[in-house]
Amino acid sequence: MNKILITGAGGFIGNRLAHRLANNGECVHVLIRDQRAIGHLQHPNIKIFVGDINHADSLAAAISGCTKVFHLAGVAKLWSKDSEVFYQTNVRGTETVLKQALKAGVKKLVYTSSAAVYGPSVKNPICENDPRIVSFSSDYELSKHLAECIVKEYVHKGLFTVIVNPTRVYGPGHISHSNAISRMLLKCLNGERILIPECEHIKGNYAFVDDVVEGHIQAMSRGLGGEKYILGGSNISYGELVTIIQEQIKVKKIAISSSLMKAWSWIELIKSRILNQDPIATPSTIGRYLINAEFDCQKAVKQLGYAITPFHVGIRQTIEYLKNNE
Repeated sequence: MNKILITGAGGFIGNRLAHRLANNGECVHVLIRDQRAIGHLQHPNIKIFVGDINHADSLAAAISGCTKVFHLAGVAKLWSKDSEVFYQTNVRGTETVLKQALKAGVKKLVYTSSAAVYGPSVKNPICENDPRIVSFSSDYELSKHLAECIVKEYVHKGLFTVIVNPTRVYGPGHISHSNAISRMLLKCLNGERILIPECEHIKGNYAFVDDVVEGHIQAMSRGLGGEKYILGGSNISYGELVTIIQEQIKVKKIAISSSLMKAWSWIELIKSRILNQDPIATPSTIGRYLINAEFDCQKAVKQLGYAITPFHVGIRQTIEYLKNNE
């Protein structure tokens, strides 16, 4: 039986990918750093390895006998007091995975990057060949870009690699740092107020998690070596997003100006340095959500068979999951 390694299986996408493959009868190896994730990965077809992608020995044990690798592990938050953590994990860690995959004779590797590497959209939704028109606004974005460059280099070293770029992923699953929509929905379900930018016309791209998981599997089976695929969903504005959610549950919202949001983010950043804790937001993260980020997924649709769940359908499934599981 072929074995498949998943790094980052403790995360939102990685966890659902591991269970999806295991339910299909695949033998899945998962490499996790945080042992608290073990409880979310119990399945007879999942073998758990505790280790770190920066530790060659633990990585070698997990990858042994595997013919395919899904590399999702990385630092996904947009800020850290120690910026070196992004480059240590997202860049050097990725290179360690690539080296071990090549050494182990892996046939194909799918690397999970981020749509954040593309920057803002202007007139039209962004596609894979569009250049970035602004500088990188965070160490996270830059580190993911640098990791992509290394992944592409390994194509020329004989490793079949494919890159996928998920957009803003939402959907059923355990709550994590990257699952912002579910955190917002939980507040609504609990009767709490949520902050909504006054610039309700700003658009983003929202991808249903099960579509993204299926897109990973399609990229492994049908993706072309050295290619990139945007795995996204619906391009909708903040105003449209809230309206669709209000059709399902009650939303208590507070409209807040962009200038006030930026001022608040500076206060959060200063407070985090004094108290040595992660801020709720930073100026760069707020800036990221105050620009249009529309994406075109037609390359994935045509080449991979990628399918998009309409936002109103995906958000209904997410709300039902949260009602029954949180």
